[in-house]
Amino acid sequence: MLDLSVIIVNYNVKALLEQTLLSVYKAVQQLHVEIIVVDNHSADGSCEMVNERFPKVILIDNKDNRGFSRANNQGIHIANGRNILLLNPDTVVSEETFVKTVEFLDTHAEAGALGVRMIDGRGKFLPESKRGLPTPAVAFYKMTGLAKIFPQSKIFGQYHLSYLNEFETHEADILSGAFMMIKKEVLNKVGLLDETFFMYGEDIDLSYRIVKAGYKNYYFADTTIIHYKGESTKKHSINYVKIFYQAMAIFAQKHYSKQQGWWFTFCIYAAIYARAFVALIIRFFKSIQFFALDFAFIFAGYYGLMRYWEIYNKYVVGGFYPQEYVCYHVPAYILFWLGGVYLSGGYANPFRLNKTARGIIAGSMILLSVYALLPEYLRFSRALILLGSVWALLITLTIRFVFHFLRYRHLDTQASQISQVLIVGGMQECERVKQILDNYPMRFKILGFIKPEHVNGAGDWVGNSENLSVLAEIYKANEIIFCAKDVSSAEIMQTMGNTDLPKIKFKIMPESGDYIIGSNSKNTTGEFYSVDITPMLKLKYIQKRKRLLDIMLCFSFLFLSPLLILRFSFFRKILANWVACLKGDKTWVGYDTSVAVDLLPKLKDGVFTVTSAIKNKGIEASLTKSLNLLYATHYHISKDLEILLKAFFKS
Repeated sequence: MLDLSVIIVNYNVKALLEQTLLSVYKAVQQLHVEIIVVDNHSADGSCEMVNERFPKVILIDNKDNRGFSRANNQGIHIANGRNILLLNPDTVVSEETFVKTVEFLDTHAEAGALGVRMIDGRGKFLPESKRGLPTPAVAFYKMTGLAKIFPQSKIFGQYHLSYLNEFETHEADILSGAFMMIKKEVLNKVGLLDETFFMYGEDIDLSYRIVKAGYKNYYFADTTIIHYKGESTKKHSINYVKIFYQAMAIFAQKHYSKQQGWWFTFCIYAAIYARAFVALIIRFFKSIQFFALDFAFIFAGYYGLMRYWEIYNKYVVGGFYPQEYVCYHVPAYILFWLGGVYLSGGYANPFRLNKTARGIIAGSMILLSVYALLPEYLRFSRALILLGSVWALLITLTIRFVFHFLRYRHLDTQASQISQVLIVGGMQECERVKQILDNYPMRFKILGFIKPEHVNGAGDWVGNSENLSVLAEIYKANEIIFCAKDVSSAEIMQTMGNTDLPKIKFKIMPESGDYIIGSNSKNTTGEFYSVDITPMLKLKYIQKRKRLLDIMLCFSFLFLSPLLILRFSFFRKILANWVACLKGDKTWVGYDTSVAVDLLPKLKDGVFTVTSAIKNKGIEASLTKSLNLLYATHYHISKDLEILLKAFFKS
């Protein structure tokens, strides 16, 4: 009989699955192991990748999505190992993980299953690595937030056993399905995963049945794995809250008495609606927080300017502005300015000061154009609008400077918008990382290559890996990329845990892979860099947005024609191509076709191009190609507006 059967259920996470399998192969060298991948009808080429890169893997290619429990059971049915490991496809295991965990189960007769210490993509411990039984009381402490407020309490901290040391092995009632190693004989006795649970809750149910059968579950702290999380489900979405708590309700109805189950189910569904409501409120305020802050500060400053104008400007009729001016006109002016910021991409993360400034300027110009068309009784003061525009520009930039400084503790806004990268690995692998990052023009600044401890040979190193924390601080790095060929998974995890720099992002380039991947928190998918980039302009919904923008711009140009005529060469281009853009024969912004664009997504000829706003006409062909690629790959409607604004001022 084999030592271990590793079962991985995959759904549309091809790159993550490949990284997981590569780490698994490094961890099975001293054991007799089989690897089973059950694919739930992925559409991203996962099965083709497994067949091509891992021919020894046993692949079950489902023709529909059968859920986590049912798919795992498919793998268990054909497994031949004396131990079964349920492993998520968004994990990276250490080289010694399987040897240590199998040995622990073999030497502990009372053990039924074990889980391990898990960290997220930033090296932070995941508390769900170990959990207590979710009794109604424990669930109540979790849902009310008492568990988070009093993590060291043996009463309130039972859900995540937060009062127990994460670096010590101990019993834990509930294990995580992300890494759950179970003795096959135990599964034969307690049964397989309950297929009533489509996603979430099945690990709680199985763990509880193992304990009820008289076995012990262990949290094993002598090895660590990375669990990226968030790839299949947005952890803070309303849908996630609903699915997770419904799974808890199924568990309660199954294992508790009718009276307990009824009360538990009631509390759970109350939590669903409460959490959903809170999630909506939080999402709403997060989406408008900077807009509201800008609006409040601009309004306060404009109000002060207006009062000053009333006192010292003798041209205000009656000495004071009417109440409707403050209540209606001033908010409308502010919406013009902030609308310009929004359309120019000034609210995109990270904030770019140039986009904010352009948005305010564009909003001011449009506001003044509209103001000129208003009847006399609605025109109160053009000078006050100009002063307000200056104030809006200054205060919005100041707000962003302040927030930037509070977050990064320096005033170099450009540095935080570009990833400052240190690469850890051998020279050959470091160069491969560099080639991948070169596919993302103007996104990265490579600070240097870091030499791993056991790598020999000459190279253009800026330092050694044992000094990585110091080097990252000296060079002001905000991203570290590890080459898995030259740095072991165990070393990577140790470095992630020991690097005392909270703003650092960690990524891994798998051996022989053509991508770099990582997650920056336990709740997000993080970022993915690849040689094979899917340009945004290749997506149909993006093409529809661009076409809609062209139509909207056609009518906007008509409305703004009194202003546009001030730049006659720009206005002449608009008139000459207006009908063609409205019909869809042309687009307002397109590629610069002075270089080949055959490999890029198809676009109609552009009236203006990605290089229209560049002052230096003698730019090299290589830069033009990069600008075309950047435009296609990271397209956003704000980019078209930015190019048009620059072209207007340049003409």
